[in-house]
Amino acid sequence: MSWPLQQQGASGETVRTVQYLLNAQGATLTVDGVFGPMTSAAVSVFQSSNGLVADGIVGDATWPLLIAPVASGSSGDVVRAVQSQLNARSGQLAVDGSFSAATMNAVQMFQAPIGLTVDGIVSWYTWQALVTDFLRTQGSQACSQSVYQAWASSDQIAAAYNAGPLALVSLFARPWSASDSWTFQKCGVATGHWVCLWNNASGGTLSLEGTETTYALYYCVTDVTFGP
Repeated sequence: MSWPLQQQGASGETVRTVQYLLNAQGATLTVDGVFGPMTSAAVSVFQSSNGLVADGIVGDATWPLLIAPVASGSSGDVVRAVQSQLNARSGQLAVDGSFSAATMNAVQMFQAPIGLTVDGIVSWYTWQALVTDFLRTQGSQACSQSVYQAWASSDQIAAAYNAGPLALVSLFARPWSASDSWTFQKCGVATGHWVCLWNNASGGTLSLEGTETTYALYYCVTDVTFGP
């Protein structure tokens, strides 16, 4: 399993995660999302204490030792790392270090659409999905456009970041063809759902749909339909 490479010069939410996790191991970093010299030094200290090459780079060897499972009853900076990731997607979760019922609900709503076990426990696979930006796209139209573009590039891995497993099966069962001349039509909201539509010159349609009520915290394509 591949983990995102984080090193000096990087910035963003996943750097914040690294900083929170290092603080949980005894570092005293300012969690600012900027991978500077102090973060690099803290990574090297952590690596040395865990028998790794102390290169200050968080990659495939370092991530599995840096993460820790969290669940109901957990607290501290590891929980803050999870909450900050989820809040970056929804803006609806307090980053307070307490694994509350609201945090568990947010974790479960993240796990469900991407095919993870819906147990509210942030273990290996959920951590990996969080730090590799699954369900990061905000807004139904942006979500559907990301999935459409991945389909048009025959990139199932990219599509999976914003679409559930059943939707991927339906989408990639119909090969992309540039000769179809697909054009975006519109996005709309029905009762509990959003739907984005594409048309092609021969009269065919492509519909990408998400469930607004179930996945209100995150946007994910859950259903795909091709019309005549």
